[in-house]
Formats: sequence, C-alpha cells, structure tokens
Amino acid sequence: MSVPIVLAGHGRLPSGVGEAAEMILGPQSRLKVCELSPRDSPEEFGVRLLALLGDATEALVLADLHGGSPFNAVRALAATRPGLQLVSGLNLPMLLEVLLHTTGDVAELAGVARAAGRDGVVDVLESTW
Repeated sequence: MSVPIVLAGHGRLPSGVGEAAEMILGPQSRLKVCELSPRDSPEEFGVRLLALLGDATEALVLADLHGGSPFNAVRALAATRPGLQLVSGLNLPMLLEVLLHTTGDVAELAGVARAAGRDGVVDVLESTW
C-alpha cells in the first residue's frame, strides 16, 4: 500500500506545488492538500487535516514552514498518531522525489523528503552544474 502524502501550508502554496508535481509526473492519487486560509483558525485546519487523513494509519505530511500554524497543527496531531511523519520546508524537488520513491515505509519516505528538500536548494554561483 502506498503512503498518503499531504501537502500542508499557508494559502495556495500547497495546491501550487501539488499542481506543478502533477504537471511533471501526471495525476497522483495519493497526494492530498490541506491549506490554511486567512479566515481559518488552526483548529479548523486541524479538523480538515483529520478528515483528509481518514482512517490512514500512516501518512507523510510535507509542511511549508517550520513553526507555522499548519506545521504546529500537524505536530500536535502526530503526538497521537505514531504513523504520521512531518517534514517542513515543502518544495517541488522534495515532493517529486517523494512521489517517485516506491517505499512503503513512512519513516524512510520522510528521510527521502528531507534529503531531496535540502539538496534541491542550490546556489548557482557556487554550483559546478
């Protein structure tokens, strides 16, 4: 079974990153989006996140900003759901690598996200590429 991937963040950023990934890779059935609008409370965001997760015992959440309201809501939820992994710093290289990785292990997938997110940031003036 494939691990659900939830993009969590402020405004339309999660949708935009998800749409860009699907433009490159095609439709992704395990990809879900949870956005915090200016009118939402963190509690409302948390309720939507729970609904998106449904009865999934494991999921990887990629949040846009470490310490932001979406991140904090997911972190609070992760305290009660041990199969929930959270990685912040959502970016397109991170998401693409996660979607292309075939592991069913959510902890390994979180490691892929961390490495790809970090490696996807390149200073072109220092790059030999």
